Amino acid sequence: MNSNLKAIDNPASAVADHVAQPVEKSGFYHGNSCLEFESRRLYSAFQPIYSIAHKRIVGLEALVRAVDEQGNPVSPAALFNRRKGEAVHQLDLTCQQVHLQNFHALDPPDAWLFLNVDPSTLSRCARYTSFLKDLLVQYGYTPNRVVIEILESSIEDESELEQTIGQYKDLGFLIAIDDFGAGHSNFERIWRIQPDIVKLDRGMLKKAGQDASVKELLKGITSMLHNCKCLVLAEGVETTDEALAAMDAQVDLIQGYYFARPFLLSESIATRRGLWKELYNEFDELNLYIQERKRESLEPYRNRFAALTVGAQKKNQLEDISQLMFKLPHSIRLYQLALDGEQCHANINSPTIQIEGRDRLYALANAQGASWKRRDYYVNAVNNPGNVQMTQPYFSVSDGTLCITLSVLTRLHGEDFIVCCDILPGD
Repeated sequence: MNSNLKAIDNPASAVADHVAQPVEKSGFYHGNSCLEFESRRLYSAFQPIYSIAHKRIVGLEALVRAVDEQGNPVSPAALFNRRKGEAVHQLDLTCQQVHLQNFHALDPPDAWLFLNVDPSTLSRCARYTSFLKDLLVQYGYTPNRVVIEILESSIEDESELEQTIGQYKDLGFLIAIDDFGAGHSNFERIWRIQPDIVKLDRGMLKKAGQDASVKELLKGITSMLHNCKCLVLAEGVETTDEALAAMDAQVDLIQGYYFARPFLLSESIATRRGLWKELYNEFDELNLYIQERKRESLEPYRNRFAALTVGAQKKNQLEDISQLMFKLPHSIRLYQLALDGEQCHANINSPTIQIEGRDRLYALANAQGASWKRRDYYVNAVNNPGNVQMTQPYFSVSDGTLCITLSVLTRLHGEDFIVCCDILPGD
């Protein structure tokens, strides 16, 4: 037995004297190091966390596994829910200890250990960090090898949460906020506590694969988290579509059954051969397909709009341009802007497209006099007079739809205006 493991015979030796510890026994369970806690044997499973850019494992999330005296599995929920107060705290410390023990046995190079910490343990910062720091010294690790996962909705006191996280960060530990996008999560809290990693709730990724508006939202959320100097981790990825959605959203880290299931110390990591090559090839193919579909679907709109505004079929009345654009089924509306970005008249809406949000947002429906000078379609048209511009899909405040805008700076009756046509993105 190596010297680092000898101290495990007496787990209390790794903790400051003032922290009471249960009597525990160390040993092995099916080849995995384990500790005994109240007749339960606790050991570790690890789920790999990958960097999409590096195409390799950069972290292992430690998950407690337990069996009773008869060898029957005990779920983590059953393990923790039946205990309260100090008993929960001591159980959590035992879990952290067995995780460090098994992580050290694996000793993966250049990888973090992700530890889920119970709120009662988290709030006892001095006691827990004293315990954890002693364990790290024992195994020869520095605090920056450990990522402490926090479900921030579990702590109601905002000032306590901010103060606690600050203390852990000052000691060199990394902080991950778990399940962002579910429950109490919000950007104000992220800006304030500045975690190192934000783990997106699985539900967001699943919806992004089904709804184009959520897909765009996920990109925006990732961008905002990056602006907060956070790494973004997508968890619970189970399908190729979900993995591609995460890549498309510029997520940094990823975990889930699609990449690897949790494994025991006695098992190998079941990452299939050629995974990353296949995934990046599918990502490239999907992007090419989307771009081709986009080109094919939007080309008729762009060509007709160009012909009607600057080309051989040029019209001088917005009503005439509108009538011909509305013959294409996804044209929503047309409108005309002055050079300062102010809308000259009310929108001319398609008579055949009924948009539910148009009635719900009736207070915004009349856009005459509105200034759109902050919008890309205005800026790009002004900077490229006579050339049709096309935006990416975006949220329109006129009726709450995702739309694409064609715009061009052109002359109507001897004056310069910007003509705009909004189009539904399609499937």
